[in-house]
Amino acid sequence: MKEELRQVAENLWQTHRGKTCGVLLGMALGTAILCFGFWHTFFVLCCGLIGLFIGTQLDNNDNVIDSVREKAWTFFERFQR
Repeated sequence: MKEELRQVAENLWQTHRGKTCGVLLGMALGTAILCFGFWHTFFVLCCGLIGLFIGTQLDNNDNVIDSVREKAWTFFERFQR
C-alpha cells in the first residue's frame, strides 16, 4: 500500500507537476483561510511576497534598498494622478 501510494505520487509529480503544485497550493491556501481568516492569510501572503522580492534582489546581487525604493515610488505614482 505504501509503495503504491509513493508510485502514484511520483507519477503525478513527473507527468502533472504544475497541476499537482496548484492543487497542493490551493488546498494549503484554503486551509489557512479557514483556520486563520482571510485578512490574516492575506497579510502573511503579502509578507511572503515582499520577502520573495527582497530575496530575489539579493540573489541577483542588486542593491535591495534602491530596488525597493524604485518599486515603491512607481507604485505610489499611480495613485497621485
